[in-house]
Amino acid sequence: MKLATLLYIKNSKNEYLLMERLKEPNKGLMSPPGGKLDLTEAESPSACAVREAFEECQINSSEDEWRLAGIVTEKEFPNAGNIMIFLMEYKKILEELPSECNEGSFRFIHPDKFSENKIPVTDKLFFWEKILTYSGEVFIMSLDCSNYPEVKLIA
Repeated sequence: MKLATLLYIKNSKNEYLLMERLKEPNKGLMSPPGGKLDLTEAESPSACAVREAFEECQINSSEDEWRLAGIVTEKEFPNAGNIMIFLMEYKKILEELPSECNEGSFRFIHPDKFSENKIPVTDKLFFWEKILTYSGEVFIMSLDCSNYPEVKLIA
């Protein structure tokens, strides 16, 4: 199983930073930045958030500026296999759009406009509802993606 983070970063207009991904998984879709934990270094989800935010978005942050919002496991996600994702919320506001990186290009998008953008199925059906109604309590869910784009909530 792979371990990864997704980074939920907002601006003062309550728009979220999304990346049009150049690589799989989710190539060509608008997804939050993030990446795999470095398991050889026993990297924590918050350390991964700091590293990925810098590598992809040029954001200098510290681990205490990130909070865990949720944990999602995806069984047999296309082009990724079995994966556990730590959904990390940035506690600060970001106003400046990051420059394009080797993973993709960025846009701030308001949740009201998500339906007008190509958002991954799992994000659209499960992640965003939880992130947008996040009350401070960490949520956990498991998804079966073996018949993707049909996705089943396991728990």
